[in-house]
Amino acid sequence: MADFALLLVNRLKEKGFRAAQPWQERTSVRVSENGKSYRVNISGSSVSAVFQIDDYIIKDGFKCDKLLLVSDQPVPNGDRGIAVFLELKGKDIEHAIEQLEATVKNKLFKPYPSAQDKTRARIVTAGCGPKSSSKIKVEEARVRFKQQYNIELRILKNNQPDLPINL
Repeated sequence: MADFALLLVNRLKEKGFRAAQPWQERTSVRVSENGKSYRVNISGSSVSAVFQIDDYIIKDGFKCDKLLLVSDQPVPNGDRGIAVFLELKGKDIEHAIEQLEATVKNKLFKPYPSAQDKTRARIVTAGCGPKSSSKIKVEEARVRFKQQYNIELRILKNNQPDLPINL
């Protein structure tokens, strides 16, 4: 089966969606919205693009903010890639989880990634992490995302760098 991120690249291209940050070779990506900022370094010579999900690719219902796609070769010729679903949130982490999960369940993003794909979901929060009352729900969500969708869910503080992307 083809790499999940590259399936998304082709699907978005077929549907005519344009990247907010167009495809190009980058060593890092930074995405900001409402004072929240996500950043990640990219190792090697890879190309990446950022797509606006909220009110562009998905217009109704719950949805995350952005989708970062990274490919090992110029698009559409790559063999490997990574998809990162992003929700840039204030403090309501439980709602952010709902938004990410609704996005992943959207028919545009099926079939789900395989266990070999390195797909990520990230919540960037202004706070220092989930409230103690939410910690159990966050841990349950991490397990669910990994088991049901083969996606690694992680919460990051505003401007905290994500783990580097290595293809």
